[in-house]
Amino acid sequence: MQTLILLNKRSLEHFPVQLFAVIMGLSGLTIVYAKAYHLLATPYGIYETLLWIDTLLFFWFFTAYVLKWLYYPEAVQKESQHPIKSSFMATISMSFLLLSIAYYDYAPTVSILFWYIGAPLQLFFMLSIIRYWIYDELKIVHSNPAWFIPIVGNVLVPVVGIEAAPLFVSLFYFVIGMFFWLVFFVIVMNRIVFHHRLAKRLIPTLFIFIAPPALGFISYFRLTSGSVDMVSMSLYFIALFIFVLLLFMIRMYDRSQFFISWWAYTFPLAALTIATLLLHGALQTTTTYYGSIFLMILTTGVIGHVTLKTLQGCREEKICVLEED
Repeated sequence: MQTLILLNKRSLEHFPVQLFAVIMGLSGLTIVYAKAYHLLATPYGIYETLLWIDTLLFFWFFTAYVLKWLYYPEAVQKESQHPIKSSFMATISMSFLLLSIAYYDYAPTVSILFWYIGAPLQLFFMLSIIRYWIYDELKIVHSNPAWFIPIVGNVLVPVVGIEAAPLFVSLFYFVIGMFFWLVFFVIVMNRIVFHHRLAKRLIPTLFIFIAPPALGFISYFRLTSGSVDMVSMSLYFIALFIFVLLLFMIRMYDRSQFFISWWAYTFPLAALTIATLLLHGALQTTTTYYGSIFLMILTTGVIGHVTLKTLQGCREEKICVLEED
């Protein structure tokens, strides 16, 4: 049985770049418990354990994908030129950036190292993917919430970037990320409202709508040294509204068949939880306190459930196999 990923060349050839969404989800949860340790006095051991699991899994996945690139470059090229899968290439750079944030308090030197790899890699992926979108003859049905991924990554850069580089570097990434979020929000909403419904495996990516404003709040919070003003609260309430709207549409989520895209539930929820924890740290209100607790429980539960379904998929040899386009 393919109990573990990467036991043979067949699984290596079909190792999907979408699996880096696992690292994003686990990194998000790790950061949640890092913030909760400081703000809610949760046990430090939870954060530390998650950090080591996240790190080991990242290097496992990264090594696997490098080997795939060396042994099966045509498979990597096919992913990078796919109208949907190409967006997930940026999950690699986002994984570096999220690990940078996760290590920020634990090991600052390691944090900066991850940042210096992730930031230029993020710029490279963003430019490459946007160039592909412009040059290739894409159709409106190809657009989907996953297109936010290479854009959202830019908004992650300032979180550690304000300590690692001059301020204008962080401002560059922040402004580009927020600008293209608005552009692609219009494109994707037009596709969802006026064209064919999303495929079943892409329905979970609707949660990606939460990530840009939630990360915008976090990044703005860092850039302004913890300012809670009209800009930051506007971003937070946009993320919160989208979260409530998606819960209101809970019947549309099919739980009968597992896809790797289920990991799209995880990181956006973690981003909203982190934003709520930061807001609680600034305001110290009863509402933000119980909101933080609720979102922590929800995010932990969702990531735990999706992790179990992923392990079950590994045992049943449903992961790292040839996928339909």
